[in-house]
Amino acid sequence: MKWSIPEKVIERGRTYLKEGRVLSVEADPARRVWHGEVLGSELYLVDLDGSGKENDICACPYWEEHGYCKHTVAVELYLREKGLSRVIKPETVLPKKMESSISFADLLNQGFSRLEKEAEPLQSLFVEFVVEAVPTNPYHPELDVLAVSLRIGSHLNKRSYIVKNLYDFLHAYQTDSAYTVNKQYKFQIEAGAFDPKCRDLIEDLVGVSETYQLLGKAGLQVKGKLDKRYLLLPVHRIQELLEAMEKTGNLSIKLGEKTYSEVHEGQELPLSFTLEKRGENDFGLTIEDGFTNYYSNYFLGFVENSYYLMTHEQQETYITLKQLMKRLKEPVIAYEQRQLSQLFTDVFPYLRKIGRVIVTNDVAEIMKEEPLRAVVIFRKIKGMIKAEAEFHYGNAYFSTNEAHQPKLPNNVEILRDRKKEKQILDLFTTYRYQKIDTGFEKKLPIKDNLYYFFKVEVEEFRRYAEVRMGKKLRQLFLDGEEFQPTIEVDQEGSWLDIKFDVTGINDNEIDQVLNSLLRKDRFYTLDNGEVLSFDSEAFQQTSEMIGQLRERISAKDGLIRLPKSQGIMLEQRLKDNPQAQFSESFTAMVQDLTHPEDYQVALPENLNATLRPYQESGFRWLKMLSDYGFGGILADEMGLGKTIQVITFLLAEKAQQPIKVVIVTPASLVYNWQAEIKKFAPSLSSSVISGNRSEREQLLKEAEEIVITSYASLRQDIDLHEKMGYQYMILDEAQMVKNASTKTSSALRNLSIPHRFALSGTPIENNLEELWSLFQTIMPGFFPPIGRFRQMAVPEIAKMIQPFVLRRDKDTVLQELPERIESNVLSSLTEEQKTVYLAYLKRMKQEVDQMDSATFRKQRVSILAGLTRLRQICDDPRLFMEGYEGGSGKLDQVKDLIQVAKENGRRVLLFSQFTSMLSIIEEEFAEEGITSFYLRGSTKVSDRLKMVDAFNAGEKDVFLISLKAGGTGLNLTGADTVILYDLWWNPAVEEQAAGRAHRIGQKKVVEVWRMIAEGTIEERMNQLQQEKRELFQKVIQGNEEQTNKLTEEDIRMILSLGE
Repeated sequence: MKWSIPEKVIERGRTYLKEGRVLSVEADPARRVWHGEVLGSELYLVDLDGSGKENDICACPYWEEHGYCKHTVAVELYLREKGLSRVIKPETVLPKKMESSISFADLLNQGFSRLEKEAEPLQSLFVEFVVEAVPTNPYHPELDVLAVSLRIGSHLNKRSYIVKNLYDFLHAYQTDSAYTVNKQYKFQIEAGAFDPKCRDLIEDLVGVSETYQLLGKAGLQVKGKLDKRYLLLPVHRIQELLEAMEKTGNLSIKLGEKTYSEVHEGQELPLSFTLEKRGENDFGLTIEDGFTNYYSNYFLGFVENSYYLMTHEQQETYITLKQLMKRLKEPVIAYEQRQLSQLFTDVFPYLRKIGRVIVTNDVAEIMKEEPLRAVVIFRKIKGMIKAEAEFHYGNAYFSTNEAHQPKLPNNVEILRDRKKEKQILDLFTTYRYQKIDTGFEKKLPIKDNLYYFFKVEVEEFRRYAEVRMGKKLRQLFLDGEEFQPTIEVDQEGSWLDIKFDVTGINDNEIDQVLNSLLRKDRFYTLDNGEVLSFDSEAFQQTSEMIGQLRERISAKDGLIRLPKSQGIMLEQRLKDNPQAQFSESFTAMVQDLTHPEDYQVALPENLNATLRPYQESGFRWLKMLSDYGFGGILADEMGLGKTIQVITFLLAEKAQQPIKVVIVTPASLVYNWQAEIKKFAPSLSSSVISGNRSEREQLLKEAEEIVITSYASLRQDIDLHEKMGYQYMILDEAQMVKNASTKTSSALRNLSIPHRFALSGTPIENNLEELWSLFQTIMPGFFPPIGRFRQMAVPEIAKMIQPFVLRRDKDTVLQELPERIESNVLSSLTEEQKTVYLAYLKRMKQEVDQMDSATFRKQRVSILAGLTRLRQICDDPRLFMEGYEGGSGKLDQVKDLIQVAKENGRRVLLFSQFTSMLSIIEEEFAEEGITSFYLRGSTKVSDRLKMVDAFNAGEKDVFLISLKAGGTGLNLTGADTVILYDLWWNPAVEEQAAGRAHRIGQKKVVEVWRMIAEGTIEERMNQLQQEKRELFQKVIQGNEEQTNKLTEEDIRMILSLGE
């Protein structure tokens, strides 16, 4: 037991032991500690050091202040009573677990006694805030810290008392408990006892103290002892807290020997620096520091009770000044005239940041201040680069060449910009020059290093100085601005020939220069050692143009050959290049590609149709592309007659030469094509390839001019088609080959056919890669490889394809076409339907919310299946729930709509994605007396045409079609109302469905009704469609995006409905 423990504390420990308050003592041999429990005003845990060092610990407040207490004494006395040494050794016999004489009831009662609060009458209290500097280093008063202590008193007697433990006081404030200031006085500390200004400040200090206590700091070390009267003021809030304390009217701030009751912020820092002439070549700089106290930890200085805050930069300057001034007996520094220049340029800029710099007139007359004009001169001498730097100030200058030093008047001192001079001189070190009498030198570099010298090294010197160069050195660098490239473009056959030349360069080196440009080099070293720079705008344009041409170009004798399809892009890149020259044939081709409507070609005479103006333009476009050997995509909106334009084109081609054509189309449209050809161009012979393999083979042998086949059939018979010698290929509904990796796409690309055209109202349904796939089929090599294509910007792609994609919409070209009115029809779920929907939605959302992105990708198929289930519930839960009898709000509403439409003489097309839903609708309609046709995917092609003709002739009320079965090739102008019973991810599919009725031949206004179940994912699907209509507009034509590929973000958004 420590000898320093007072006897009264030891006596209290004995009392605790006798009263049985030592509840347990257990040895911890591994840590050499005795763990004890002692019941005082509450239950305290004691750790008694068993190593002999007597570093005991207790959880009570008394131990925290003194390092010993009656609880540690009681545990040690217990060990003595048991005959045990407090030092735990390996052979120590551990005591048995002791039994306490105190009942658990008493233990519980006393254990909570500390939480009891004595009711005290609430007095009106005041607090005085005392701020003072606490020394941390006797030799550096600027390192003192600022701390606050408190005095508390009652307004009744106006007397205040020192708060000896600020942390206990603040704890009492937090817990609304009493705080004892001495044996006579204690105060009930509650927020209501203080005025609002004091209360706010105390709560501020509570926050500060809690932070320090978390760091294990409660109090400040003052003269070697922990003093809990003080709370360290945080640096970043010093000004705010000082102002808040002052507003209470109870602030005392002790600065040195003086105490102030108020503070205010000063304006200009109290520092001045005066430079004056004291005699011949004798000058003095007098420093006046007005600060009475300065605290660097707070960037804070005081002049009496005015405080000044400094920035980091200002304090760094001030502290440096203070350290230097410690060496001075008087605050005056003597200067000679030769030292003044550096004082002005190197020192005064810093001093001006912290105070006023005063220069007397007699000193100002001596100092000459002129801006620096630096000059660096490079020369080539005997295989070396010699350099010299000159620093000009008005008429005077200083040089690195010792022979060129100036003479200055004795009574004038030049203010030199030594910082900038040093920056320039340091560059010579950076670029490895050696110092010599005349300046600097290094060996003349060659090849890459010579280019680096001119383009990097010299340019870096130019940032700081005017650069001059000797003639011999300058001639080694051929500037691209002077030695300009020239480009001649000619169209020859299926290629574009680009002739490249450079003025002043021998013909035998042109190929190497061109190959260097192709490698995107920055320069080329000629055989004579000269460097030709490619940094001029003309070379940059040429390099960029060559780099953006397709990879498989070759250069020979300064000639580049590339596919003719790159002509528009080439013309765009070179049109502003003054060095580019174009042949007449190339200029004519570009004119035709950019203005196909002006292409001179006559309509074929044996066409049994009158083309509309836009159809004539489409024919000219097809003919122009074919004449130049290009392919293209006719992307007119559905219903504008893409078929008749192609038939006209084929007739015109036949008038010039015999033709052999393959038309590839969905199976449902093969007979449509044959019928249209017979109708509009009976002089063209066409054959539909169908039947088994041997029948198809025979039909192909007998085919004359036009072969019509389906995509599936062509893929199966690709070996037969390869032998046919086709000159033309027409791909109808070409979105069927949007995936480049399918067998059909591969088979089409392998066919050797010179003229290829695609027809598609929706060439992009999901993403831009579908466009790449289409062009790989109709114009192989037009786009770069898929990896580079993915990096291309949308505007760049749009510009490339513009001549090769023709898109018109009905609003633009069919002014006489009746209006199409689209509207959303909201329906409510029945109660039973809603119960099923919400239960399924809740389960699915829980599953998806728990998925990270990786899991989401793995489970994508099942998630999409879940979304389909939700959509089926919106249609009718009977689609997958047997025995469901709760009805469908949407089905009830559509029956009402059909009855009203029937009464008003309207003819209706009804589309649904789910064939089983159409079957339910067919049965329900029949019960209501509504007659209908039902076109399934399995309906034969010949039967389809009969059903369409019958419906257009006025037979039956409704035409039921599945979205996929009826999406292409049907002309149902007999209908004037289109109902989309359920939404589809891809708005292009819905557009095709509506286009079945709203097309050429329609005489009535067409209404399109989208059935949407209110409050369900169908509302989110509708929103998603609206958000995804931009890509198609930007790339193809300008009015709608066809994107149906659902992203993870899309799906999570859809499922968020109701959140």
